[in-house]
Amino acid sequence: MDRKIKFSEIRDAVNAAYEEYKSLKEGTVDTRVEAPEHDTFGISVALADGTVINKGDSDAQFPIGQILRIPVASILLAQNGVDNLLKKSGVCGCHCKGKGKKPDMAFSPRLVRAVSAIEPTGDFDSKWNFVENRMIDLMGSAPQLDLKVYENLRKQAADNKSAEQFGEDGYYLYDDAFKSLDLLLKGMSMKVNTQQLAEMGATIAADGVNPFTRKIVYDGALSQRLVGMMAMSSRKVQHAWLVKAGLPAVSSFGGGVIGVIPGVMAIAAYSPELDERGTSVKAANALQYIMNKLQLSVFSSAKVVVEQ
Repeated sequence: MDRKIKFSEIRDAVNAAYEEYKSLKEGTVDTRVEAPEHDTFGISVALADGTVINKGDSDAQFPIGQILRIPVASILLAQNGVDNLLKKSGVCGCHCKGKGKKPDMAFSPRLVRAVSAIEPTGDFDSKWNFVENRMIDLMGSAPQLDLKVYENLRKQAADNKSAEQFGEDGYYLYDDAFKSLDLLLKGMSMKVNTQQLAEMGATIAADGVNPFTRKIVYDGALSQRLVGMMAMSSRKVQHAWLVKAGLPAVSSFGGGVIGVIPGVMAIAAYSPELDERGTSVKAANALQYIMNKLQLSVFSSAKVVVEQ
């Protein structure tokens, strides 16, 4: 039996979440992000039919950070298929072809491996075009490079000799370590807002068709794989995230969080103050509040239908 909810209920839940957490004073801003306004807080919901709800500072921009894994994974899925992607990107939970320990870095070595696996090998201009265009197709608009954040990330990588660690620790990449890492850092430095993230999630929820531009971004069969990968990342968003919110989600050191309910909608939120796990305190709480308020969960057997 279908689970029916009204659009007005979603809007009310977003408004209530904003009011509940707008005054919350917890967390610290990542030092790689340049002086954001500390009271900034925005929430966006985008439905699979192209309807949008924005609340608060939904136009405030922040680095996409680790959420870059979504467009990167969608490219690799299209290029390689699921089984090969699990091996190439290292999302299978092992080191695969790596022979040593995982490099200790402030950003995911597995994400560096994923970027290195994008074809064509050795052509980083083409790789970047793939990544940038995929972000635009998913969001329906272009993100902007935050040069200061990019510089900060590059300095951190250079100071830590992150690229050199791949060779020293025997961690396998599919392309040049320095260029793969730099491409990742550039991608993570792209500025987005919550509406753009919500539209990205809505494209996943709508099986690869951007509900705003109507462009077919990727084969719809890949959406379930992307949501599965988001669920694998969710354990880093918050303790027992999948149990508490019932929502696969990915977070950014910039303060953004995005979650997707397949076939229904995406929820994105932003606030720069992070908890000890590097996740926005307000944003994570807001997503969990909305899901619980609407009594929604990706683990529910009922098909969700939104009524206007």
